[in-house]
Amino acid sequence: MPTFDDISQKLFQINRGLTNGGFEVADFARLVPASLMVHTMDNAGTPQQILYMNEWGCHHLGVELEELNLMKDHYYRKFFVEEDMAEVLPRLLDYCRNNDSTKQYNFFQRVKLYKQKEHKWFYTVCKLLPQDGGQSLIMLSSPVEGVGSMMRKVSRVLEENRYIAANYRKFSLLTHREKEIITQITAGKTTAEISDALFISKETVGTHRKNINRKLEVKSFAELLKFAEAFELVP
Repeated sequence: MPTFDDISQKLFQINRGLTNGGFEVADFARLVPASLMVHTMDNAGTPQQILYMNEWGCHHLGVELEELNLMKDHYYRKFFVEEDMAEVLPRLLDYCRNNDSTKQYNFFQRVKLYKQKEHKWFYTVCKLLPQDGGQSLIMLSSPVEGVGSMMRKVSRVLEENRYIAANYRKFSLLTHREKEIITQITAGKTTAEISDALFISKETVGTHRKNINRKLEVKSFAELLKFAEAFELVP
Protein backbone atom coordinates (compact mmCIF):
# COMPACT_ATOMS: atom_id res chain seq x y z
CA MET A 1 0.00 0.00 0.00
CA PRO A 2 1.57 3.35 -1.00
CA THR A 3 2.37 5.73 1.86
CA PHE A 4 2.18 9.51 1.94
CA ASP A 5 5.98 9.56 1.99
CA ASP A 6 5.78 7.86 -1.42
CA ILE A 7 3.75 10.82 -2.75
CA SER A 8 6.37 13.25 -1.47
CA GLN A 9 9.10 11.26 -3.22
CA LYS A 10 7.14 11.16 -6.46
CA LEU A 11 6.57 14.92 -6.48
CA PHE A 12 10.31 15.40 -5.98
CA GLN A 13 10.93 13.22 -9.05
CA ILE A 14 8.23 15.06 -11.01
CA ASN A 15 9.81 18.35 -10.05
CA ARG A 16 13.19 17.10 -11.29
CA GLY A 17 11.64 15.97 -14.58
CA LEU A 18 10.00 19.37 -15.08
CA THR A 19 13.20 21.22 -14.21
CA ASN A 20 15.26 19.10 -16.62
CA GLY A 21 12.67 19.35 -19.40
CA GLY A 22 11.80 15.65 -19.21
CA PHE A 23 8.11 16.42 -19.50
CA GLU A 24 5.66 19.30 -19.20
CA VAL A 25 3.24 19.97 -16.33
CA ALA A 26 0.20 19.44 -18.56
CA ASP A 27 1.52 16.09 -19.83
CA PHE A 28 1.71 14.72 -16.32
CA ALA A 29 -1.38 16.48 -14.95
CA ARG A 30 -3.72 14.77 -17.42
CA LEU A 31 -2.78 11.36 -16.01
CA VAL A 32 -3.32 11.71 -12.28
CA PRO A 33 -6.62 11.63 -10.33
CA ALA A 34 -5.51 14.58 -8.21
CA SER A 35 -5.32 18.35 -8.28
CA LEU A 36 -2.09 19.78 -9.70
CA MET A 37 -1.54 23.52 -9.34
CA VAL A 38 1.29 25.90 -10.18
CA HIS A 39 1.53 29.31 -8.44
CA THR A 40 3.70 32.23 -9.46
CA MET A 41 5.85 33.78 -6.70
CA ASP A 42 6.74 37.40 -5.95
CA ASN A 43 10.26 38.55 -5.04
CA ALA A 44 9.53 38.09 -1.33
CA GLY A 45 8.66 34.42 -1.87
CA THR A 46 4.89 34.80 -1.46
CA PRO A 47 2.59 32.72 -3.72
CA GLN A 48 0.67 34.97 -6.10
CA GLN A 49 -1.37 34.10 -9.19
CA ILE A 50 -2.51 30.55 -9.88
CA LEU A 51 -0.74 29.98 -13.17
CA TYR A 52 -2.13 26.50 -13.83
CA MET A 53 -4.65 24.02 -12.46
CA ASN A 54 -5.29 20.73 -14.20
CA GLU A 55 -8.70 19.64 -15.48
CA TRP A 56 -9.23 17.26 -12.55
CA GLY A 57 -8.79 20.07 -10.05
CA CYS A 58 -11.04 22.54 -11.88
CA HIS A 59 -13.75 19.92 -12.39
CA HIS A 60 -13.84 18.81 -8.75
CA LEU A 61 -13.92 22.39 -7.46
CA GLY A 62 -16.49 23.39 -10.10
CA VAL A 63 -14.54 26.44 -11.26
CA GLU A 64 -12.40 27.72 -14.11
CA LEU A 65 -8.82 28.90 -13.59
CA GLU A 66 -9.79 32.53 -14.24
CA GLU A 67 -12.43 32.38 -11.48
CA LEU A 68 -9.89 31.12 -8.95
CA ASN A 69 -7.63 34.12 -9.45
CA LEU A 70 -10.55 36.55 -9.16
CA MET A 71 -11.57 35.03 -5.80
CA LYS A 72 -8.35 36.07 -4.03
CA ASP A 73 -8.80 35.43 -0.26
CA HIS A 74 -12.37 34.18 -0.80
CA TYR A 75 -10.76 31.12 -2.44
CA TYR A 76 -9.62 29.91 0.98
CA ARG A 77 -12.97 30.58 2.67
CA LYS A 78 -14.97 28.90 -0.09
CA PHE A 79 -13.08 25.61 -0.39
CA PHE A 80 -11.23 25.05 2.89
CA VAL A 81 -11.81 24.85 6.64
CA GLU A 82 -10.74 27.98 8.50
CA GLU A 83 -8.92 26.15 11.30
CA ASP A 84 -6.96 24.11 8.73
CA MET A 85 -5.87 27.24 6.91
CA ALA A 86 -4.89 28.98 10.15
CA GLU A 87 -2.33 26.24 10.66
CA VAL A 88 -1.31 25.55 7.06
CA LEU A 89 -0.88 29.03 5.54
CA PRO A 90 1.76 30.44 7.94
CA ARG A 91 3.86 27.30 7.53
CA LEU A 92 3.41 27.38 3.75
CA LEU A 93 4.58 31.01 3.65
CA ASP A 94 7.60 30.14 5.80
CA TYR A 95 8.45 27.28 3.45
CA CYS A 96 8.21 29.52 0.37
CA ARG A 97 10.22 32.36 1.89
CA ASN A 98 13.01 30.01 2.95
CA ASN A 99 13.51 29.53 -0.80
CA ASP A 100 14.95 26.01 -0.51
CA SER A 101 13.89 23.98 -3.57
CA THR A 102 15.52 20.83 -2.15
CA LYS A 103 12.78 20.57 0.49
CA GLN A 104 9.02 19.98 0.42
CA TYR A 105 6.11 21.05 2.61
CA ASN A 106 3.36 18.48 3.15
CA PHE A 107 0.04 18.72 4.98
CA PHE A 108 -3.48 17.34 5.36
CA GLN A 109 -6.45 19.60 4.65
CA ARG A 110 -10.21 19.36 4.23
CA VAL A 111 -11.59 20.49 0.86
CA LYS A 112 -15.17 21.32 -0.16
CA LEU A 113 -15.69 19.73 -3.58
CA TYR A 114 -18.30 20.80 -6.12
CA LYS A 115 -21.87 19.83 -5.14
CA GLN A 116 -20.63 17.98 -2.04
CA LYS A 117 -22.13 18.72 1.38
CA GLU A 118 -19.20 17.46 3.43
CA HIS A 119 -15.54 18.39 3.21
CA LYS A 120 -13.16 15.64 2.04
CA TRP A 121 -9.68 14.99 3.40
CA PHE A 122 -6.80 15.64 1.00
CA TYR A 123 -3.05 15.16 1.35
CA THR A 124 -1.05 17.96 -0.28
CA VAL A 125 2.64 18.09 -1.18
CA CYS A 126 4.24 21.43 -2.09
CA LYS A 127 7.54 21.89 -3.93
CA LEU A 128 9.38 24.95 -5.17
CA LEU A 129 10.17 24.75 -8.88
CA PRO A 130 13.03 26.89 -10.27
CA GLN A 131 11.81 28.53 -13.50
CA ASP A 132 13.12 31.35 -15.69
CA GLY A 133 15.44 32.74 -13.05
CA GLY A 134 12.74 32.70 -10.35
CA GLN A 135 10.58 30.21 -8.49
CA SER A 136 7.12 28.73 -8.96
CA LEU A 137 5.22 26.65 -6.42
CA ILE A 138 3.82 23.31 -7.55
CA MET A 139 1.15 21.65 -5.38
CA LEU A 140 -0.13 18.09 -5.76
CA SER A 141 -3.31 17.37 -3.73
CA SER A 142 -4.76 13.88 -3.63
CA PRO A 143 -7.95 12.65 -1.95
CA VAL A 144 -6.86 10.36 0.86
CA GLU A 145 -9.02 7.53 -0.49
CA GLY A 146 -7.49 7.97 -3.97
CA VAL A 147 -3.82 7.64 -3.03
CA GLY A 148 -3.40 4.09 -4.35
CA SER A 149 -4.74 4.90 -7.83
CA MET A 150 -2.71 8.09 -8.10
CA MET A 151 0.51 6.37 -7.05
CA ARG A 152 0.15 3.65 -9.67
CA LYS A 153 -0.28 6.22 -12.45
CA VAL A 154 2.54 8.44 -11.19
CA SER A 155 4.87 5.46 -10.94
CA ARG A 156 4.06 4.40 -14.50
CA VAL A 157 4.80 7.87 -15.92
CA LEU A 158 8.06 8.15 -14.00
CA GLU A 159 9.17 4.65 -14.93
CA GLU A 160 8.68 5.43 -18.64
CA ASN A 161 10.63 8.65 -18.23
CA ARG A 162 13.50 6.84 -16.48
CA TYR A 163 13.59 4.15 -19.20
CA ILE A 164 13.90 6.76 -21.96
CA ALA A 165 16.65 8.61 -20.09
CA ALA A 166 18.58 5.38 -19.50
CA ASN A 167 18.33 4.24 -23.13
CA TYR A 168 18.54 7.46 -25.14
CA ARG A 169 22.24 6.94 -25.88
CA LYS A 170 21.40 3.62 -27.55
CA PHE A 171 18.61 5.28 -29.54
CA SER A 172 21.05 7.93 -30.81
CA LEU A 173 23.34 5.19 -32.18
CA LEU A 174 20.68 3.87 -34.55
CA THR A 175 20.78 4.83 -38.22
CA HIS A 176 17.65 5.90 -40.08
CA ARG A 177 17.56 2.53 -41.86
CA GLU A 178 17.85 0.64 -38.57
CA LYS A 179 14.91 2.60 -37.16
CA GLU A 180 12.89 1.69 -40.26
CA ILE A 181 13.71 -1.98 -39.77
CA ILE A 182 12.73 -1.86 -36.07
CA THR A 183 9.36 -0.47 -37.14
CA GLN A 184 8.97 -3.31 -39.64
CA ILE A 185 10.00 -5.96 -37.09
CA THR A 186 7.58 -4.71 -34.43
CA ALA A 187 4.83 -4.76 -37.06
CA GLY A 188 5.41 -8.51 -37.34
CA LYS A 189 7.09 -8.49 -40.75
CA THR A 190 9.41 -11.34 -41.77
CA THR A 191 12.90 -10.82 -43.20
CA ALA A 192 11.54 -11.47 -46.70
CA GLU A 193 8.71 -8.96 -46.23
CA ILE A 194 11.11 -6.33 -44.89
CA SER A 195 13.40 -6.97 -47.85
CA ASP A 196 10.54 -6.35 -50.28
CA ALA A 197 9.21 -3.30 -48.44
CA LEU A 198 12.57 -1.52 -48.22
CA PHE A 199 14.01 -2.77 -51.54
CA ILE A 200 17.09 -4.32 -49.93
CA SER A 201 18.40 -7.88 -49.92
CA LYS A 202 17.56 -10.42 -47.22
CA GLU A 203 21.24 -10.56 -46.32
CA THR A 204 21.26 -6.79 -45.73
CA VAL A 205 18.17 -7.11 -43.52
CA GLY A 206 19.95 -9.82 -41.55
CA THR A 207 23.00 -7.61 -41.07
CA HIS A 208 20.84 -4.73 -39.87
CA ARG A 209 19.08 -7.06 -37.40
CA LYS A 210 22.43 -8.10 -35.92
CA ASN A 211 23.56 -4.48 -35.65
CA ILE A 212 20.29 -3.50 -33.97
CA ASN A 213 20.59 -6.30 -31.41
CA ARG A 214 24.20 -5.35 -30.71
CA LYS A 215 23.55 -1.63 -30.31
CA LEU A 216 20.43 -2.05 -28.18
CA GLU A 217 21.71 -5.09 -26.28
CA VAL A 218 18.33 -6.81 -26.66
CA LYS A 219 17.94 -10.57 -26.54
CA SER A 220 14.22 -10.99 -27.19
CA PHE A 221 11.37 -9.54 -29.22
CA ALA A 222 9.74 -8.35 -25.98
CA GLU A 223 12.80 -6.23 -25.14
CA LEU A 224 12.89 -4.78 -28.65
CA LEU A 225 9.16 -4.00 -28.52
CA LYS A 226 9.52 -2.17 -25.19
CA PHE A 227 12.33 -0.06 -26.67
CA ALA A 228 10.34 0.64 -29.85
CA GLU A 229 7.26 1.72 -27.88
CA ALA A 230 9.28 4.05 -25.65
CA PHE A 231 10.89 5.79 -28.65
CA GLU A 232 7.77 5.77 -30.84
CA LEU A 233 9.12 3.38 -33.46
CA VAL A 234 6.01 1.19 -33.39
CA PRO A 235 3.73 1.67 -36.41
